[in-house]
Amino acid sequence: MKHIQSLIVLTFCLFIFNGFAQETSYVVVKLYEPISKAGEIVIAYGNQKSERIPIAKLNSEHHEANSNKLVDVFNRLNEEGFVLVSSASSAHGNSASILHVDTFVFGRKD
Repeated sequence: MKHIQSLIVLTFCLFIFNGFAQETSYVVVKLYEPISKAGEIVIAYGNQKSERIPIAKLNSEHHEANSNKLVDVFNRLNEEGFVLVSSASSAHGNSASILHVDTFVFGRKD
């Protein structure tokens, strides 16, 4: 009986310490869609590592193509074990120069 109690305590301690020892990695994905020119998806991994994916300017003819590029990024991050943690959206400028920005934060337990 004492052996079983010791095993339970040891298992519990390993579980707790393993949970606290894990670090979280984050990736920030920003979608920049200007109305007057081509935009881009910027993926920031940290440690000066990032990637840029060009997209077409913000208008109804390009919604599907731009959305599909964003979904491809999301699917790739999902395959790498990342999950969406947070998202935000904003628009800046006047009607002739609107810049629409979406921000998505993904996290993964390492």
